[in-house]
Amino acid sequence: MKKVLKYLLLPLLLVVGIYCLLCVIGPKNLSLERDIEIDAPKNMAFNIVNDISTWEKWGSWQKRDPDMIITYPGKLVGVGAKSEWLSETEGNGKQEIIESVSNEKIRTQLTFEGWDTPSYGQLLFVEKGNKSKVSWAMEGEDLPFLMRGMMMVMGMKKQIKENYDESLVYLKEMVEKRANEGTYNGYTINDIRMPEKHYIYTRQEVNEDRIQQFYATNLGALFSKVQEAKVDMDDGMPCGLFYNFNDKNGTIDMAAAIPVKESLIIPNASSLTLPAKRALQVDYFGDYHNTEKAHEAIEAFMKDKGLFNDFPIIEEYVTDPTQVKDPEKWLTKVTYYISD
Repeated sequence: MKKVLKYLLLPLLLVVGIYCLLCVIGPKNLSLERDIEIDAPKNMAFNIVNDISTWEKWGSWQKRDPDMIITYPGKLVGVGAKSEWLSETEGNGKQEIIESVSNEKIRTQLTFEGWDTPSYGQLLFVEKGNKSKVSWAMEGEDLPFLMRGMMMVMGMKKQIKENYDESLVYLKEMVEKRANEGTYNGYTINDIRMPEKHYIYTRQEVNEDRIQQFYATNLGALFSKVQEAKVDMDDGMPCGLFYNFNDKNGTIDMAAAIPVKESLIIPNASSLTLPAKRALQVDYFGDYHNTEKAHEAIEAFMKDKGLFNDFPIIEEYVTDPTQVKDPEKWLTKVTYYISD
């Protein structure tokens, strides 16, 4: 019996001894740093990373699981922006931007389900002539002694380095594509000179869920008024003019508008003339409810170029949905006037 125990205990003690040795030489924490050089100004890289919704496009672990469910429970940009995800292969977790210094630094807090303490990431953005360098560091907590061997056996630190390197390559591709092609979220941003425009319009504070009803009520009435006044319409189509978005109340200060060829006065309707001016414009094809994607593209372009817009923001509904039934073929021109 003693011999049997001896033969059983010796291998077990050997395994325990080897594991303890691995704990001694294994990583004491998961701190690491990786970097990459990008052929674009640093503010372009910063603006992408500072929008937490873009991480699913350049983060390697998000891209590895196409079935990952990602949600954004609050704001998307800057301090307080959060993402949460569920994944059978990559684990469940959440991330939040906890510090954001414009064009210089971003710190994040990352928490995985099953881990007691969060880890922290820091991205630094440095100008290098016409290029930039992005450094990404992980600030891991000290690991318990007995977990260090497991981290070494699993090659956890090596895996994280590979994830960071792969993600930075995806980020580089995304930034340089924006810089070289001028495309944002798949949209080409057209920098144009808008001619002088005249409108007949009705303006109200509208609940977001009642915009279509507002259009239906007012655009038809405006058409009738223009026809009764025997006024020549402009070549443009019906428009929405947007002045202010109140996220707290869920309302929009907006107008339903009809373009006309000259400034005029029509009873029971307001008139507006917008002078010729520089503008950014996107051709959006799709259902009217998803034009937000085009707005986000223009806003991202303005951040990269240091531009600011004047109001109103214009959506021109070029396609008549009664004539074209397929929403994917509906063209909306989204226009932002640029402040001098």
